[in-house]
Amino acid sequence: MIPIAKEIVRYVRGTALPLQRLRLANPNARLTRGVLFDGRVEDVTLKDRVHVAGPSVLSVSNGGGLEGARLEIGARTYVGEFNNIRCAGAPIVIGPDCLVSQQCTLVGSNHGMRAGQLVRDQPWHGDGIVIGSDVWIGAGATILPGARIGDGAVIASRSVVRGEVPALAIMAGAPARQVSTRTNNN
Repeated sequence: MIPIAKEIVRYVRGTALPLQRLRLANPNARLTRGVLFDGRVEDVTLKDRVHVAGPSVLSVSNGGGLEGARLEIGARTYVGEFNNIRCAGAPIVIGPDCLVSQQCTLVGSNHGMRAGQLVRDQPWHGDGIVIGSDVWIGAGATILPGARIGDGAVIASRSVVRGEVPALAIMAGAPARQVSTRTNNN
């Protein structure tokens, strides 16, 4: 096969077909051009009127000894451009009516870090991410394994979230700390 034909076949198999399968399995969601999907379609649920803008990565694969990769995105949730959503063997659940701004990273697990063994060879750990409904994640935020973000919370741009975030909390910083609460006045 000539080199250009090999590249075309590689693109179709590795990029175009997986995305098309994901679209067919989730017909009421919109995945724009440039979304890269890796994983098993049956491990993904995109509810009614979910919008994922490309270029973004949806990686719903297992590895590092973890076998729980699953992605669920609730109805009417918008995921902006240049996002990196990686289950990495753990579930990521995003509730309905959320906004995930551009350049965010959500990762469900992480490598071990014990001394005496290469990081890349260590087992992964992490119990995924759960994001409630009506949550706004600002541009460039990072959501780490174990994050549990309550309904109505706001995560400021460039914040790094790990652990529990109360409902209606406004979080900012790295690590993110509560700086305010959503009220009828803001």
